[in-house]
Amino acid sequence: KSYSIRATGHNSATKSQTNTGHELQSDVPKSMGGGDAAPQPVEHLLAALIGCTQATAMFVGRSMSPRLMIDKLEFDIKAYRDNRGALQQPIDKVPVIPSRLQAVSGTVKVFLGNGRALSRDDLDLLAWQTEVRCPVANMMIASGCKMDIQWIDGSASI
Repeated sequence: KSYSIRATGHNSATKSQTNTGHELQSDVPKSMGGGDAAPQPVEHLLAALIGCTQATAMFVGRSMSPRLMIDKLEFDIKAYRDNRGALQQPIDKVPVIPSRLQAVSGTVKVFLGNGRALSRDDLDLLAWQTEVRCPVANMMIASGCKMDIQWIDGSASI
């Protein structure tokens, strides 16, 4: 599978057009020299992680035996990076601290159709296979980002 995107940037903001006809915009907050007119690039990365996790979990659930008929997933995700990695001076030296995300944490609450409960084994398999099959999660883990996302049976909160 391949992807293609074209973009134009002005100051800190970008407008991107995908080969599938969708438009994305990014910017940074005014405090960082931007116009705060769109989500920050790292917010797009977290949204990509959530979107990829959603699509991958649906595939994994349908592929499990017996099938998990997932009604919805609810995400509460947070990320951390040490800003010094991006801002460290002098600019002609590689920063000692990496500029990547250091950690992503949070929860994914899984709701099956008809409010059915999930077994711990099924929930663990769903979480594990989703993480290893999601290209965005895979890339983040390979970068050294620590992923600490807890998967929860949503029927317990109904």
